[in-house]
Amino acid sequence: MMSSFCGCAAGLRAGLWCVLVAVVLGEAGEATAADRPNIVLIYADDMGYGDAACYGDTNLVPMPNVDRLAAEGVRMTDGYVTASVCGPSRYGLLTGVYQQKLGVRWNQDAWSILRDRAPETLEDNRIPASQPLMNQTLARAGYRTALFGKSNMPCYPQTTFDEAYSVMAFGGQYFPDEHGVYAGVDAPKAVGGHKRILWGPERPDDEYLTDRLGRQTVEFIERESATDRPFFAYLAFNAPHSPMQAKTSHRDAVAHLETEATRMYAAMLLSMDENIGRVLDALDRLGLADNTLVAFASDNGPTFAYSVLWPEDWPREVLGSAGPLRGYKGQQYEGGIRVPFVLRWPGKIAAGSVYREPVSTLDLYPTFLAAAGAKVGPQTQLDGVDLLPFLSGQTAGAPHEQLYWMAEGRGAIRQGDWKLHVGGAENGLYNLREDVGETADRAAEHPERVAEMTRAFRAFADAMPPVLNPGARKKH
Repeated sequence: MMSSFCGCAAGLRAGLWCVLVAVVLGEAGEATAADRPNIVLIYADDMGYGDAACYGDTNLVPMPNVDRLAAEGVRMTDGYVTASVCGPSRYGLLTGVYQQKLGVRWNQDAWSILRDRAPETLEDNRIPASQPLMNQTLARAGYRTALFGKSNMPCYPQTTFDEAYSVMAFGGQYFPDEHGVYAGVDAPKAVGGHKRILWGPERPDDEYLTDRLGRQTVEFIERESATDRPFFAYLAFNAPHSPMQAKTSHRDAVAHLETEATRMYAAMLLSMDENIGRVLDALDRLGLADNTLVAFASDNGPTFAYSVLWPEDWPREVLGSAGPLRGYKGQQYEGGIRVPFVLRWPGKIAAGSVYREPVSTLDLYPTFLAAAGAKVGPQTQLDGVDLLPFLSGQTAGAPHEQLYWMAEGRGAIRQGDWKLHVGGAENGLYNLREDVGETADRAAEHPERVAEMTRAFRAFADAMPPVLNPGARKKH
């Protein structure tokens, strides 16, 4: 294992953000199984902020089950991921820390072979032993854990979950080939399979991958409902990420959209929403809904289709909607990092509520642990906070003084209503409460604020270790 966790080195100048967090139980000891909720975490892939009606009127197609979660729980208006691309975003989500502390700044840091190291194993890899993943901490607290879908974590296709189904590194084909194989799914190597554009299935009995993930999740919940232990289900869709492959049965529902690519993307959203509904319906049918905390978010903002065989007569377009936000995946404008973000826990979180302070997917780890009454080790870092006291009104104020993003020579910091871009073409200061679309650069009007926020960002950035694989850097 790594000999030390670089983010907490003695010479750290950003002490305000590097805080050891221990989620501990009360004097009475561990909670009983009856006290601990089941937890379902649903993570979409490249879904835009404006794709669901509950986030505005820019949605492409109805997503009634995402809207249902928002109506029955809390919708975060200012919910963020830790990176604008999928690999680092998932590192931040599952480790509970800014992934830059692990040397992960861009996608290649999530998958590349590390120099001067033996092959990584689940027991010895780039994540230090002192930093168990969210699922590992829940497993130690008595939860049965399962992953369905996209991993992006070390040792693919192996995982640290008790059970894992249809595991992908970055993506896979949505329809199986004539041998029943989904390219890029449960494969020994992280093959992509992103080229082909297809309305399917080509064979009547072929199961669409999004349906397969939903089915496998429901089957796990059904099995676990017969036990006396709580469960953690991580449903990590690859939808609506490319390849552009959708079900023919949805063509009529998307016929109103202008371009074929947008129609395919919207059909992929429909399938994902249907399978979210299957999971919610299973919780209802099994009498588990009131004792299940459900979280939904996307790993980053919308994007162009990657590596597909794009027809020459198709316009090149961002497939999803960022709503009123500027930018898309790969950028640190709001459209790349602000995502749909919803929590539902009946009786604990007020139905139909809206929370407007900035929150992060970093907060899900400590929130889940608090709900579960679970412990973390004394050396485990968590850069997020338990959101439950904020959502209930028990704790006033904002959960975070600052939030940070940092990639390849550029970064951003949000402090209150203000957001500063540092480095690259995205330089500028914006007041997000007044200008959520980041259209008016206010840097010239507020030089002192720019200087203060730049110092805070530099303290964060300077404390980070080097990237994991400098030889694999590429322009983006």
